[in-house]
Amino acid sequence: MLSRVADSLYWMSRNIERTELNARILDVHLTQMVETSSEEMLDEKQWQLLFGICSTEEELEALENNPNVQDQDYLHYLAFHSDNLNSVFNCVRVARENVRISRDHLPNELFEIWNDLYHFTLHAEREHFTIQHLRAFLQKVKMTTLIAQGIIESGMSRGVSYRMIKIGKWLERAEKTARILNVVCEQTRETQLKYKGEDYYAWLSALRMLNGYEAFLKVNRPKMDPKTILTFLITDESFPRSIHYNINHVRAAVDNLENAKIAHYSFELYYALENLKKNFDEMSIHKLNSDDMLAFLNRFQNQCNDIGKIFSKTYYLTEPETQQEQTQLPTVQEPPKSLISSSMKYKIEHTNVFDYDTWVDQSMNSIRLTPRTDECQRLLSFRTDITPVALTKGHVDIWGNSVESFFIADHHKHLEVKATSVVSIQKSPWIHRINFSPEMYAIFHSSLFKSHYLAYLSNTAYTYLTPEQMLQVDSEIGEMYNPVQYSIDVMSYLHKRFTYDGSSTDVSTKAKDSFNLNKGVCQDISHVMLGILRTKHIPSRYVSGYLYVGENSALIGDSASHAWVEVMVPGIGWVGLDPTNNVEALENHIRLGVGRDYGDVSPVQGVYRGGSHKLDVKVSVSVIE
Repeated sequence: MLSRVADSLYWMSRNIERTELNARILDVHLTQMVETSSEEMLDEKQWQLLFGICSTEEELEALENNPNVQDQDYLHYLAFHSDNLNSVFNCVRVARENVRISRDHLPNELFEIWNDLYHFTLHAEREHFTIQHLRAFLQKVKMTTLIAQGIIESGMSRGVSYRMIKIGKWLERAEKTARILNVVCEQTRETQLKYKGEDYYAWLSALRMLNGYEAFLKVNRPKMDPKTILTFLITDESFPRSIHYNINHVRAAVDNLENAKIAHYSFELYYALENLKKNFDEMSIHKLNSDDMLAFLNRFQNQCNDIGKIFSKTYYLTEPETQQEQTQLPTVQEPPKSLISSSMKYKIEHTNVFDYDTWVDQSMNSIRLTPRTDECQRLLSFRTDITPVALTKGHVDIWGNSVESFFIADHHKHLEVKATSVVSIQKSPWIHRINFSPEMYAIFHSSLFKSHYLAYLSNTAYTYLTPEQMLQVDSEIGEMYNPVQYSIDVMSYLHKRFTYDGSSTDVSTKAKDSFNLNKGVCQDISHVMLGILRTKHIPSRYVSGYLYVGENSALIGDSASHAWVEVMVPGIGWVGLDPTNNVEALENHIRLGVGRDYGDVSPVQGVYRGGSHKLDVKVSVSVIE
């Protein structure tokens, strides 16, 4: 999924959840206004509690500086004011815009009901403000958000889109629960010290704001004991608005997205989640006094906020400025710098221009120009521009490469295919540091390992080497005992043997021919390396992509697309080796496609009816700061 789509789904979900929570909080406040006397409601602390949860104390002070301010002005600011980024009105507006942007990934009914709520909100904002009018508005908002949640649950497949939506919802709930508890605990601390008792209405409000009053009474005595309420809203693993419940579900969803593997780009996220889980395991709320409780909740809220920010950074989601930021306490310890790999971001422009000698038509083509996404490389954006204009249809081939097909029926003498992409790459593990253990040796020689990677163990016409050529390799390199070290030795051997020469071979040259020539391009050297490794029963695959060289670099192969080899290391995964440059394929190597040989990953393939053609290929790779 493109990060901009994930971004829209994520923030749509968070703003839908924020809309429902803020509407519920205001509705609870209106109910409390009826249950208490007017003198009690005019108490400044009531507004501090409400603005501390739904806005900021600075905005409350700005309203209080107005000598004519009334209760209705506070409520209107929280419900409708455009200057309040967290007003119900603004949350509805932002959610609606994100629903509109990502409609292709959502049920149609979701946009319909949320668009209806948006227009209802516009109309309600213009009406004369009364408490009765506000209560009816909040009721409409709460019902619509619940319907929206039901549409998502009943109408969406459990794929990446669904998980991004749910993660946004769970993170928003966890952060809001932490914020409510933090503010309520801070506001009631003075009451506890002054009157030697608990603020009944404040803790009752906390349960109602989180829709947990009925659920709380079913498992606890009807007594507003702060520590019992805090235990319920923080550590209960079955209540859907408790922090523990939501963080557990975030962790499970992230595991699903990452196939339960900790990659370099997701290390910080897993670290923060594990750190918070450790706090759950070591926590005993009933043993904390009021000062310790407040410090714990401050730290806890910061950790919840940090996880949301780290998630956004991990998956390249925008993190908008919020008016609810508080002074952060140092909580989550930074991972060791040596464990956080460097990353690079590139923009690639790849243009193929076909000029035909005669008019051609019935042109059918397939292109493999979409960079891959995996644990070390992420595609951030991609666009193809085709002249003459043609619609493309995408699919994934048997090797996991993204393929776009298009058909041009009109007569034309010029065809241009331009692909523009932006990718981010994390530095992968250094193969030189891998110690080939006995366990890895056992996997390497198992029948399961061989059968699973059978396609990458058999030589093709492109990669086949004769027995005489393999004898020559054995005499210069020696026998294979350690597959990892042997692969490195083969890379070094071919780098010394071959002279890079773009005029000595073409795309149809086979490994057995280029081996005797001792010269060729990256495609030829990679094919020879594949032939050697597969003869030694080492699973290996051909990689097509790009190479960023930069200034004052000795690397070769940036004039067009580049090619190298990936070796399957048992228990580690695919590791890239570039025999053309005698280097490991790290953050300078941008992967397009993988396969058995060049024939599986040719960037442009097609047939047409007409005369011969000339091909001009232009590739530009630039670093994005």
